[in-house]
Order: sequence, then C-alpha cells, then structure tokens
Amino acid sequence: MKFKLLTAAAILSTSMSVSANEYQWFSELSYSNIDAGGGSVDALSLEGQYFFDNKKALGPYNEFEYINKVSNIEASYSNIGLGDYYVTQASGEFFVNNFLLGLGLSDDKFGNNPTDFTLGYLFSDNFLVRVDAVDPEEGDTVYNISAAYNHQINATDYIGFTLATDDDTDVVSLSSKYFTHLGDDNYLAAEFSIVDTDADNYWSLGASYYFSKATSVFASLDDNDLYEIGARHFFDQNISLYGVYSSQDDSGFDIDTYTIGLTAQF
Repeated sequence: MKFKLLTAAAILSTSMSVSANEYQWFSELSYSNIDAGGGSVDALSLEGQYFFDNKKALGPYNEFEYINKVSNIEASYSNIGLGDYYVTQASGEFFVNNFLLGLGLSDDKFGNNPTDFTLGYLFSDNFLVRVDAVDPEEGDTVYNISAAYNHQINATDYIGFTLATDDDTDVVSLSSKYFTHLGDDNYLAAEFSIVDTDADNYWSLGASYYFSKATSVFASLDDNDLYEIGARHFFDQNISLYGVYSSQDDSGFDIDTYTIGLTAQF
C-alpha cells in the first residue's frame, strides 16, 4: 500500500509539473502614488483576463509567446484621485478560422464611451495582420493598421516585430521584442520601439533580467525623459508581487510614480 501511495504521488507530481506553467486566468491589483509638481494623487487599478485555452509560459512565469492566438475576454477598472476620475473597460478577442474579431467598450467619469472594433487575419502562427478602429461618440473614427511577425529561434527564444500606422500614416511605429534563455533558470527579454509622427519622433527601450523563473528586475527609458525601474517575485507559480518606480521630467514638470502590484494567474 505504501508503495502504491508513493507511486501515485510521483505520478501526480509529474503531472502537475507538466501543466504547472500553463494558465487561463490572469488578474492584477495595483496601487500607485503619483507625485507631480509638489502635489500627490493616489490611483487604484483592478483588471482580469480569461483565455479560452491554455497559455504556456516560456520559462519565466510571466513570459508568453509574442503573438497571441487564443481567444480571450478582459475587463478593468481604474480610479485616480479616490473618485476624482475613473474609467472602466471591457473587451474580447475571438479567433474563428484564422480570422480575428474584437470588440471593446469603455466608460469614464465624464461619459466618454468610445467603442473599439478589431478585424484581423492570422496568416500563420508567426504572422498576424489586424485593423483596430476606435469609434468615439463625437468625431471621426480612427483606424490603426498593424502587422506582427515572430521569428522563432528555438523552443523558447524568439525575436518579434510589429509595424503599425494610422489610416493617414501620420503616425508610424515599429516595435520589437527579443526573448532568450541564457542557461539554467536565467532569461533576458529586451524591447525597443520607435514612433514617427508628422511633428516629431521618439524611441523607448526596456529590458527584463530573470534570476530565476520567479524573480526578475526590469528597467526602461524613453526619449521623453521617462525612466522606470522595478522588480517582481513569484511566491509560487501563481502569485507574484511587484514594485515599480518611474520618473519623468516633462518640460520642467517632474512626475514621480511609485507602484506596488499583486498578480494571480491560474
């Protein structure tokens, strides 16, 4: 009997280890203190996302494939200034025979209710083209066309690119992400983007280093003098705590933001 119990425990343990890094439900609660120009304001955010199939982590518990191919629904609520301003959002993306259909709704304190529509096509697992339209209650509909391509280097490593523009090509952006397994439980993710507008252009750069699948540090900076540093730790394969500090000197107006967040994924 003891042998049978030990065998059953070993089988269960193996089964859990195989599926432990696959998730369908993601939720996050965060609190921020924003210090701007000598005054400060608090912000609270809650969001959740459910995928209709498993999302497999690429080693680190919060790193996944570059192009999402799984239908999902998402909802969020943000409150800034303890009631001074709030916004709620709900959206869904659905893949049907390689077609991508999306719908998003939002509402804020001032009654702004834009509607988002998405139509896309997944030409392959590594190439997705989509058109996103934002239809405000007043004014013209704004269209954004983008194409995302992923080059899979091996089972974990990849480099992905996304090229996007609005319908008037007034704003064109190119972003890229590189993810690699450095050996043992160490990983690196690096991101870069550049945006070109009729008035100006700017860039941003960021990176995350994983000491293990559970613990990482990250930093970013951009051309608008925004700097960010942070760290994240998973207590197990489902629950993580993170902290972020960001600072921006925007035309002599300093903004410092301190954020702490809790995430759960199952």
